[in-house]
Parts: sequence; structure tokens; C-alpha cells
Amino acid sequence: MTLQQLRYLIAVVEHGSMTAAAQALFVVQPALSRSLQALERELRAELFVRSGRGMALTPEGVRVVHLARRVLAGISAIEDCVRPGAPSPGARVRLGTTQTLAIEFISTLLPAFNRHRPDVHVVVAGHANRDLLFDALRNGAADLVLADLPVPFDLRVHALHHHEVVLVSPPDLRLPEPVTVESLDGLPMILPAVGSPRRKEFEVLFTTRGIRPKVAMETDERGAWLSCVAGGVGSVLWYADMAHRFERAVTISSFNPPMRRTIGFAWLRKPMTPEVRALCAFARARVVEEADYT
Repeated sequence: MTLQQLRYLIAVVEHGSMTAAAQALFVVQPALSRSLQALERELRAELFVRSGRGMALTPEGVRVVHLARRVLAGISAIEDCVRPGAPSPGARVRLGTTQTLAIEFISTLLPAFNRHRPDVHVVVAGHANRDLLFDALRNGAADLVLADLPVPFDLRVHALHHHEVVLVSPPDLRLPEPVTVESLDGLPMILPAVGSPRRKEFEVLFTTRGIRPKVAMETDERGAWLSCVAGGVGSVLWYADMAHRFERAVTISSFNPPMRRTIGFAWLRKPMTPEVRALCAFARARVVEEADYT
């Protein structure tokens, strides 16, 4: 078993297919496939169920990926600790992210990083959609972005956290627990504006599952979504750890099987500055620490 095989394994999971993972890693697909087949033979376990639509992890694959992430995060943390170079006085990191993830970053990781590295100032800029987020990275307006994975192939990425996505509904709406994705059919929902990148992601989900929710409201102002849900307008799909902050005002339902999104850092394929490396190293170390207790 090699670190390269573990990286290949995680790339396939994050990008959803052999083809996409090979493009992201700049390797030919047959080589990637042979490497993962060798890993499966060594482990004497099937890690993926292969289908025409892509690849899904087996239960053994889920466990192996979880451990592989911990191994690679630990390796990265070690490398960052011994890598030369330190942020200069008054160093700054311009972090771009979506409005939703900005709230989470500012309330969780940023305070801890500020205590750990008061010499590095992190400026967080919220962007209306993912396209603008990646544009800011490419045109030099951002040094690092925090986004849902996968990301475009021209960027490097490090997965940080796996969020459960739940259905958040008006308080008087009673649904079976847990709900299925098919429960969204005919359900009044608050959705992003037509034509927006996020709306397109929803439409792919609905189309592949044959779902036709009732559009109760269309808006990209995510800050208003939960207040509209509490007011009885409709339901939304939201991250569980954020939704539970409002659980007294809404109904929160988990999906069966669980629905998850992976969050990670992305950056251009060039050497990191010391201050960006410091932030990434801190986040990776936190992931390793949290994994030890889960």
C-alpha cells in the first residue's frame, strides 16, 4: 500500500469517477484504475461498486477512505510543520468562500486560528456563487478558497469536513423520520434563483431522482432562507450543524440514506505562501485531532 494509492482513492471519491479523478491528478485513467485494483487485491476487499453512472463506495470502502483521509492529513500536517519559511510580520491571507460557509468559518475555525497564529491576519470575503469564488482565486483577488467539493480541475484541493445535508421545514410540517430524497416530490421548497450555479446542482439532483418539488420561493439570499422556512413559506436543504442552531423555530429531518457534502480548501497549482500554508496546516491538524475522537 502506498500514499499514492491512498491519494488516488480519495480523488476518485471526491471527483465521483475515474475519468474526473484522472483529469484532476494529471494521470492517465488506465494507470489510475490499475493502481486502485492493486490496492483492492492487497486489501482483499472491493472498495467500489462500479456502475454506468459512476462509482459508489462499499461499506469496506467507506472505512478505508475514512482512515486514508486521516493518514494523508497527518502526513500533510507533518510536512507543513517542518517545511521552511514563516509568515512575515503583518502577513495576510485573503480567503474567499460562499456566504453560507463564511458564517461557519468565522464562527469555528477562524477564532481558533487567530489564537494559534495572531501574526497572520485572515480576511474573509463572501461570494454570491461558486463561479465568482473560483474567478477570484484565478484573478488574484483571493489566496485560498473554502468551497463544496469537487472543484475545477485546474485547482489543488484538500478535503476538510463532511457535512450532513438535512431537510429544514416549517415547524408545523410533519414528515416521516428519516425522510428519503423522493419525499421532496411535490414539497413546497425555497430554491436558488433560476440559472444560478447552485440551482443547476439542485436541478441535477431532482432530474436524476425524478423529483418535481413545488417552488415556493426563488432567491439567492441564503441569509433569508431559514427565516422564510420558520415563517411557513417552504422547506430548504441545509447543512445539519448550521440548521440545528435554529431547531427551536424549524423542523429538521435527516435523509435515509444520509446526504452529505464535502467541504475543503482549494488553491492554484503553485507554491503556497507561508501564511496560506500556516492556515492550511492548522486546519489539517484540527481534522486529525477531531478524527481521533469520532
